[in-house]
Amino acid sequence: MLIVDDEEHVREGIDLAIDWEKFGISERLQAEDGREALDLLRLHKPAVMFCDMRMPGMDGTELLRQLREECFDTQVIVVSGHDDFQYTRAAIRANGLDYLLKPFSKRDLEQVLEQAVIAWRDREVSLLEERETGFKIKWADALVHEQKLAAYLKGESVFHEGLRGMLHKVGLSSERLRVSLILPCNRMDLVDRRFKGDRELFVFAINNIAHETLRAYGAHYLCRFDDYQWILLTALTSGYQSASEHRRCMEKVTKAWRDILGLDTLIGICDSEADTAGLPGAIGEARSALLNTDIWKSSTGTKLDPGEPPRLTDQQFLLQTTLDTGDKAYAAEIIRSFVQSLRQRGNFRLKDLQACTIEANLLLERASRLMHSSKEASDLLMPLWISDLNEWERTFIQHWWALMEEQEREGLGNRGVKAIRDYIERHFHEDLSLSMLSERFHFSPQYIAKKFKELYNTTVMTSLTEIRMDKARSLLQFTDKPVSEIANSLGYDDENYFGKVFKKQQGVSPLQFRKQNRDS
Repeated sequence: MLIVDDEEHVREGIDLAIDWEKFGISERLQAEDGREALDLLRLHKPAVMFCDMRMPGMDGTELLRQLREECFDTQVIVVSGHDDFQYTRAAIRANGLDYLLKPFSKRDLEQVLEQAVIAWRDREVSLLEERETGFKIKWADALVHEQKLAAYLKGESVFHEGLRGMLHKVGLSSERLRVSLILPCNRMDLVDRRFKGDRELFVFAINNIAHETLRAYGAHYLCRFDDYQWILLTALTSGYQSASEHRRCMEKVTKAWRDILGLDTLIGICDSEADTAGLPGAIGEARSALLNTDIWKSSTGTKLDPGEPPRLTDQQFLLQTTLDTGDKAYAAEIIRSFVQSLRQRGNFRLKDLQACTIEANLLLERASRLMHSSKEASDLLMPLWISDLNEWERTFIQHWWALMEEQEREGLGNRGVKAIRDYIERHFHEDLSLSMLSERFHFSPQYIAKKFKELYNTTVMTSLTEIRMDKARSLLQFTDKPVSEIANSLGYDDENYFGKVFKKQQGVSPLQFRKQNRDS
């Protein structure tokens, strides 16, 4: 809020007359002429301004002209004396401004201020929608470009001039490119726990961190093959073009991902430069390096078990038994025991884990045929490029449970999902996720999501959010607890994130909700 008037008693009168917090105004500024006001406008961009018309130096007319030229979104309330009121009214009507005639009452001030605040908020919402629309269009264009480039790099399409133009658009030439193949190891856990299931927000964060880390070293482009494989193309500036400097830059990127997000990655690097036509070959070299990466390094750095790695197919009979008995806990125990035997080896390459994935998919296919399962192949098989043993274990358990759930009795499944609903209502303040509920109740995440939707006509996460927001409204209205404390008590580690969720649900911030309900 900015109050502009050459008379100090008028400025102080306006300042003291209004309960500013009632209107959500946290900071008030004052200026005694138009020039001082213009400096404050440029620096602080206030939402609303009370402005006198007759002032020494730059008067109100000139100030409003400057305001229009510089396209400020500030809502203006003109304060006018009786002798120039007719002139002022005509001027402000032409520009859609509000006005007050001196002397004015507290009621007059609050009425016109309320109108100005509402107008400013409406304008902010409109600008936000415009920015979001522009971002969505830009994001959609970026996804199309990424898909076209990924299709070429996978060998699904031939090179064409459009690809050269796409690379040029992000600052990459068609010569002297460096290639790194990246696997995010704990992606599933991060998306589920930190990003609340929002994959695109995770991708946005990954891109932003890579850009901020590499911008000082040269042009770069991060391209997804799929959820697991990422390609990072770089054209580093002079001084960073050698293979060793390229590796150092990649280490900085992976360290930034780990420090900021907690993301662990495996990196395969092609040590030679490539032109556009040679990119598929360079990716092959990077992939070969990646497949030979040790994904489980022992604390001593020595191999603990020099023998042949255990074979998952040796567990086929026991796993088949769990399909017949419906014993999910035993199925999980078998799989966890197998993964533990992999960990005990101390030295385990990515290609060894891929061999296990191929065996797991073979077992899933055989079991599916025996059960005459209706599952699609894409839902049945595990992704080949999982690179984290914890994620591999959890994914295989969930896939096996999904097969078992196809032959479960309907009533049993409904009782299980009702138990999950009861658990959410009692433990809403804890860090809940589909993966956590899956492990606790021995249902696959897909089954929980499907059955929960069928029974309650909403998703698990939406139901959890509604319960939390109901508690939040009560705490805001009937207690004086700080917003940060309320957020933590409801399971939100980040107060800002809680505020965004609350505003999305209620249309106002937590503090505004508290003030509105206290005032009413």
